[in-house]
Amino acid sequence: MFKSYIAGFLDADGSIALSKKTSKHPWQRSPEVSFYNADKNILETISKKYGGKVKVRTFANENHNISYELRITSGQTLKLLEDVFPYMLHGKKKKRAELILKYYKECTPRNGKYTSELIKKKEWLNEQVQGIQMRGLGAY
Repeated sequence: MFKSYIAGFLDADGSIALSKKTSKHPWQRSPEVSFYNADKNILETISKKYGGKVKVRTFANENHNISYELRITSGQTLKLLEDVFPYMLHGKKKKRAELILKYYKECTPRNGKYTSELIKKKEWLNEQVQGIQMRGLGAY
């Protein structure tokens, strides 16, 4: 039941992406799931199971309520996505999750040594995931 709850929470208040952290190569991205909510306890409960850090989100407008973000990265993200994928309903988020689960490990060598073929696969995966527009023009 916990997995289906997290899937619904991800569908409503979360995001799935391939994130570029500090790499000098634009194709070198890693899976990331983020949750946003004003209830810190919910995020901490998810964090106990899947890791990640809960942080306060800051806003320029002082009238906004306090909000929190839980960001889960790399291998922890893959475990979370494996667990919740069958329960996800949001079509675009589910498609992003499917692409990451299906291809990420295949195009990411454990030793960090990329061949030109792996780089092309990784670039393709990045384009596919980022090409699924979540907001703005063409999202729905």
